[in-house]
Amino acid sequence: MNPIDIIIKKRDGNVLSKEEIEFFIDRFYKKEIRDYQMSAWLMASFIRGLSKEEVKHFISAILRTGKILEWDFQVIDKHSTGGVGDKLSLIVVPLLASLGFKVAKLSGRGLGHTGGTIDKLEAIPGFKTNISLKKFKKIVERIGCSIISQTEELVPVEKDIYSLRDVTGTVDSIPLIASSILSKKIAGGAKTIIFDVKVGSGAFMKDIKDAKELTSWLIEIGNSFGKEVKAVISDMEQPLGFAVGNLLEVIEAIETLKGKGPRDLEELAIEVVGTLTSKDLAGESLKNGDAFKKFTEMVDAQGGNITELTPLASVYKFSIQESGYIERLDAYLIGEAVRVLGAGRYKKEDTIDPNVGIVLKKKIGDFVETGEIILEIYYNSENKLKDSIELIKKAISLNKNEVKRRPLIYSVYS
Repeated sequence: MNPIDIIIKKRDGNVLSKEEIEFFIDRFYKKEIRDYQMSAWLMASFIRGLSKEEVKHFISAILRTGKILEWDFQVIDKHSTGGVGDKLSLIVVPLLASLGFKVAKLSGRGLGHTGGTIDKLEAIPGFKTNISLKKFKKIVERIGCSIISQTEELVPVEKDIYSLRDVTGTVDSIPLIASSILSKKIAGGAKTIIFDVKVGSGAFMKDIKDAKELTSWLIEIGNSFGKEVKAVISDMEQPLGFAVGNLLEVIEAIETLKGKGPRDLEELAIEVVGTLTSKDLAGESLKNGDAFKKFTEMVDAQGGNITELTPLASVYKFSIQESGYIERLDAYLIGEAVRVLGAGRYKKEDTIDPNVGIVLKKKIGDFVETGEIILEIYYNSENKLKDSIELIKKAISLNKNEVKRRPLIYSVYS
């Protein structure tokens, strides 16, 4: 068995055996297969596709390169496929814990135009996301929830594979996306996994057909590994909530945990939690402060301090000199506008500015008077502000006629 034959076999559209996939991943992990060979295999898999059986073998091979967390009790994990203004994990994780569930979440940083949960949490002064697995487990057991960054102890080879996908044009593949997500979730040891699959301009899945296909892969393959899988398909044609940017999103998440957040954000949080329990109980926990209390306990346990969360940035008020109904508020371009400000990365070495971002004042379907403020831009560089404004101008369009509001939830699998 050699890597060239395996690459050629997949290039020609043939199905790889369990042994061939395990050999290829194991040798790559041991640095016996080079990056360029893995890149060739990924491109062949991207073009020719992988069967669900191949993906199962791929995930199993990835899992063999690291630890799988074991728990003395059942835990839940939640994952979003990526979006703009998506601070849902900061709400759902403590909300579930306030209802008696144990939630152990391993999260990532921002990718491209999408924000990352870890970048958001690190906007909280003192909050530690790189704690040991031992401490992680203790916090989950004692408090009921914890969110940490991905660790080298769990599926280490997946990080190397993903970094190659990111630079070889092989990200947008449902089999490869499913294998990447599920390998990390299974390694985390959760019995139940809830997926929030985003669809729209700001998501990796641009249309509902692809979103449904990805969801079916996540459910079927997750089930085959003994996991209970729940899912919600939600809209990402416009940002979720009003805030986009790390500290701004933390502040909005806290307001939502206090029962004072944007309607769409609260609705989606309750819908996601509702895949496991009563939506009425979830709504009550937001209103009575139980969810917020659980969030503060998690923040305290991980060294954070939320007593003073004020963005250190200048504010530019953006308006348009015409009136009409907002027809388009392109999530992708808004995400890019925020990344330009410094809230995201273009290179992995880039430093995040947690203070910058955008706060929307209007959403799709809202009426705008001539000169009315549509959004506020938090910035720390005049040049970056100019670049951001150009993207925002492209992101927004108005219609003189009334515009129908977009649905938030497309499908629920519970």
